[in-house]
Amino acid sequence: MTLVSSARAAARSSAPRSARRRLVKPLLGLTVFAALFVVLAWRLDTPSVAAGPLDAAAGNPLGQLSRGAADRAPIAGLVEERLPAGSYTYVAVRTGESLTWAVTVGDAPPPGTPVQVRSMGRKANFHSRRLARTFPDLVFGIVSRAD
Repeated sequence: MTLVSSARAAARSSAPRSARRRLVKPLLGLTVFAALFVVLAWRLDTPSVAAGPLDAAAGNPLGQLSRGAADRAPIAGLVEERLPAGSYTYVAVRTGESLTWAVTVGDAPPPGTPVQVRSMGRKANFHSRRLARTFPDLVFGIVSRAD
């Protein structure tokens, strides 16, 4: 193998590898956050006998969420406003005459899009430092386009 052909082979093998690295990091972060949501949903559906690791972390916003019977049904409506905030997106969902604010990981559909929000819990008077805004009632959940 000549020096030129070995350089070409090295260039071909490194290009897909760097592309994979750029894809794997965000997917790994999203997977970890989704796993936390699943664990939280399971913990909120299961009666707790003893305090668990989510209860012990006072600084963990997921451990401080409340989830009532109303949170089990998905919220369906139209996106009225969308506020990107780093790796999260806050969306105002219009359901009839009421407006519900929800936060989700990653991107969310643009205004005017019909969506469904699966609530993992809610927090009253949640303050977003990144947006410098306090939400009177914020739903933490998964926002997806409605069919």
